[in-house]
Amino acid sequence: MATNLPRRRALLAAAVACSLGLAACSQEGSRAAGRDQPSPQPAPAQVAGLFADPAKNTPDALRTAVTKKDWAVPVQVIDCASPGCDGHRTPGVYTPLPKDQIKGDWTVCALLPHVKDPYWLGQNEALVAEAKRTGVHLQVYEAGGYTEVGKQLDQLSNCVAKGADAVLIGAVSNEALNPKIEEIADQGVVVIDTVNGVTSKKVHGRALFDYCTLGGSLAKYLKAQGDPVNGVWFPGPSGVGSLEQLMSCFKDQAKGSDIRVLGTKYGDTGKDTQLNLVENALGAYPGMDYVLGSATTADAAYGVLKERGLSRKVRTASYYFTPDVYALLKSGDATCASAGNDLILSRIAMDMALRVLENKPFVGGPYIGTNAQVICGPAAGAKADNLSELVQELNLPSAGFRPVFNVR
Repeated sequence: MATNLPRRRALLAAAVACSLGLAACSQEGSRAAGRDQPSPQPAPAQVAGLFADPAKNTPDALRTAVTKKDWAVPVQVIDCASPGCDGHRTPGVYTPLPKDQIKGDWTVCALLPHVKDPYWLGQNEALVAEAKRTGVHLQVYEAGGYTEVGKQLDQLSNCVAKGADAVLIGAVSNEALNPKIEEIADQGVVVIDTVNGVTSKKVHGRALFDYCTLGGSLAKYLKAQGDPVNGVWFPGPSGVGSLEQLMSCFKDQAKGSDIRVLGTKYGDTGKDTQLNLVENALGAYPGMDYVLGSATTADAAYGVLKERGLSRKVRTASYYFTPDVYALLKSGDATCASAGNDLILSRIAMDMALRVLENKPFVGGPYIGTNAQVICGPAAGAKADNLSELVQELNLPSAGFRPVFNVR
């Protein structure tokens, strides 16, 4: 760590703010820093056997590229400053900084909403893998759930107090952390918005789960089938802007089709809560024939649908993957799920932070999203069954992985 940490942070903040345009800056601050963050380099159209166009990549080529030490992955470079926006998307292939280009002894702190489901375990695994690849010091905090705003704010303060050079924030709220984010960004701490999205424009980069793409993909798939759909949404907790964006983009893509949303049931993504919501919806909406929701919702719905003899009548479509959903798809007890190929996001977020710290250009730009596809099992019919195309390394944690909170 540098001996004059406050001074170094102040100079870094001025340089980054000016170069990225995501925060206000002054000419004096830029001169004081003595350098500018380089302009982003274009994301290449082809690297390591991968193509920017996801349709050209075979599952085997993706598996090979993402499991290499110096990994590569096709992404979308999103041209806007706010999460969930509909800015222009430019496809490209993302590659991280080689280890020999990382000169500093950096400490990175990562905040996760929780690690009580496989999705966030997978993000934790990705963080650990990238920390080991790059040699950075990593501290991980988990808030315990989406209601724990105060706890995550305290954890953010702890990160800075313990000398973190960069913070990767998987936020429990789109807006509640903004004042603290802006405070620490002004102190020179690099802030990367990870997975969920915050509305603050003081972040230095974003590597986000593209809720709009995931919701839109589900609607496009259902629309293409041509059958009437009477669905109920089970998105997760209420008041989460990214989940509202998910449903809004689903609605937009469903226009002109015979897809109807009968209602929305909010609640924590714990299995017991989702089971109660599904049971209530079956009583409230007897015409429901699709459960649209989280992976936990699909898992919770399986038992009650089977018990009531509704497995053939009511299908399920989740907006992300877990090992349980994968198993249900294989067995024919779930229908489809959106695969966001997004467990790479935490690795991209750490690479973005290191690029800022090392004064290296971003790949493509400061806002990166991943490509999505709808994966279906045999319950969707033989023609729609594409389960073999799932790249598990991008969507599921390794079997037996347990949370890791420190990498030194």
